[in-house]
Amino acid sequence: MKLQPIRKKRLYQDIIEQIQQAVKTDQLKPGDQLPSERELAGKLSVSRTSVREAISVMESAGLVEVLQGKGVFLKNNKSNKILTKMDNLVQLQGLNLVELIEVRQGLEGQAAYLAAIRRTDEELHAIKEAYMRMAQAYAVNEIAAEEDYEFHLAVVAATKNPMLLKAVKLFTDPFLQGVHILREKSIKTGKGPMILEEHDAIYNAIAMQDPLKAQTAMWDHLLAAKKRYFIDS
Repeated sequence: MKLQPIRKKRLYQDIIEQIQQAVKTDQLKPGDQLPSERELAGKLSVSRTSVREAISVMESAGLVEVLQGKGVFLKNNKSNKILTKMDNLVQLQGLNLVELIEVRQGLEGQAAYLAAIRRTDEELHAIKEAYMRMAQAYAVNEIAAEEDYEFHLAVVAATKNPMLLKAVKLFTDPFLQGVHILREKSIKTGKGPMILEEHDAIYNAIAMQDPLKAQTAMWDHLLAAKKRYFIDS
């Protein structure tokens, strides 16, 4: 008998699945406005925090548009494309990647901030060298997962905080797996130059010793990575 592992879903996945079902049954169509946060929370018997989390994930995936003062609207895409993206959101792989990126935003955003303050010329050179190796790999359409990892690790090393470095190294395997997934998509969609620009912005902010700019550049890079995963699915 062949059995599959039982995977416990997060509450916001259940909310997305309910919205997906509404699309499948034509209760919701592309361009339609979703019920209000309060209404969704009441109908689904969940907290408004869980509804906000579901909407945030769907917004990152390019599924909905949040218009200030107006509400949340389903993107005006073909229904089958919307359903495919929603499938990605309720699958473990996609959600693991989102969660990994969220952890990285916290750890590496702080690392970039500290690196900009504490880095030496030698450490800055190591970051630049890692960037150049990544650019060379991108130029010949290689995945460049190791090169990408070395860049981020060089940034963390420049913080001179061994605990932070140890924490980031705990995620080495999922980091490399995540980069493989994202990089395969960027090759297909021609977004390699955009990704290099994001890394260059991180490097330049650290070079200028501007901690807030470095933190923002790292945060924005990882947020863009999350959006690319779902939008290009």
